[in-house]
Amino acid sequence: MSNSKSQGPDHNLYQRGNQWYLRYELGGLEHRQSLNTPDVRKARKARDRILKEVLARREGRAPEIRHTWQDAVDGCLAHLDVQERAGEICATTVKRYATSIVQITLALGWDPEGRTAPVPIDDITKATVTDYVEARREEERTTSTILNDITAWSHVMSYASQKDWIQENPIRIIERRKLIGSRRSNILPPSDPEVAELIADVSEWSLDMARLIGWLRETGMRLAEALNLRAADIHPCGTKATLRLGVKRNRGADGGPMTRTINLGRAASLLPGMPRMGRLFANLPSDSAVVSTRYGQWRRQKQGRENRAAETAAREPIAIKFYRLHDLRHAFAVGSLVDDPDCIYRLSEHLGHTLVSTTEIYTGHLRRDGAMWHYTRDRGLFGSLATPAIPGHAEAAA
Repeated sequence: MSNSKSQGPDHNLYQRGNQWYLRYELGGLEHRQSLNTPDVRKARKARDRILKEVLARREGRAPEIRHTWQDAVDGCLAHLDVQERAGEICATTVKRYATSIVQITLALGWDPEGRTAPVPIDDITKATVTDYVEARREEERTTSTILNDITAWSHVMSYASQKDWIQENPIRIIERRKLIGSRRSNILPPSDPEVAELIADVSEWSLDMARLIGWLRETGMRLAEALNLRAADIHPCGTKATLRLGVKRNRGADGGPMTRTINLGRAASLLPGMPRMGRLFANLPSDSAVVSTRYGQWRRQKQGRENRAAETAAREPIAIKFYRLHDLRHAFAVGSLVDDPDCIYRLSEHLGHTLVSTTEIYTGHLRRDGAMWHYTRDRGLFGSLATPAIPGHAEAAA
């Protein structure tokens, strides 16, 4: 057996079906080994690694220990846990990272039950990350979700780099904005009639979800904030609420979650139909990821039914327009600015933005392509930060 490149890039490799195999000699015997991949690039990497180990055994040297993706994940999560307990990072952020890491792990083709081999950490390259981003785009994942995944991935690879398990962090050499795009370009809030139509459609599946959608549109809350809002957080006047689920920590000595008080606006008329103790949305999971996943499944199933109906009728299927639950927060913000263009600072405080510049991204919907909001804004359907409550309106919308 020779490692000479003169034998070609695929020396020692052969295919059986669509799978690549490796043949090599050791101890005077010929060995054949499946590389468990139809991808020739992955096969070449696996071959080079195995032949390097074979050469070490021939020369009587111990093969180098190759750390895996899971080794790096375990170490990174342990480090994040230490940071959380020290108050350097909040639990919400750690949870978001952990969720992304699970998705990346599955995408890398490894599972904790050992049905497939752990991925060597040094096999993860810039191309691996690019392939992942393209796959997530094909799944129509949002820019924010992909950026969150890449950030979590970078933390894991940085841990491996600090341990000298890899030479460099491939995430850091990627131009993220160029590869993934900008968060701001992803803000496409539904109009008031579109939200009303969405609520009507969702009501056929889940009245609780329909009520949640109306609540998110009327308050501009983050999904996690709404799902964890409790009856005790509603002020005695019934028109205000204290949000205690902050995504960042105060700079004070206690380091606890940030809180803010907001006016409920027209959402206050929904309160009589909600629990008087415990969580207001007690029939829905408190985990926003679970709720978002179920909502996404409903959307895909609805489109699937339309596709099958179109096939039966021999016509082109109608692409059903869907929106993320987080887009309802954007719709509230844009609606508030349409009603009162001067409310930017009050809106920033209401939404819980650290910087008013974050809130200013919504002003783009008051001109150019976003000018349609001036014509689709329907105060009879939904309120905003600037519009007073209409008694009984929210029950009708939900």
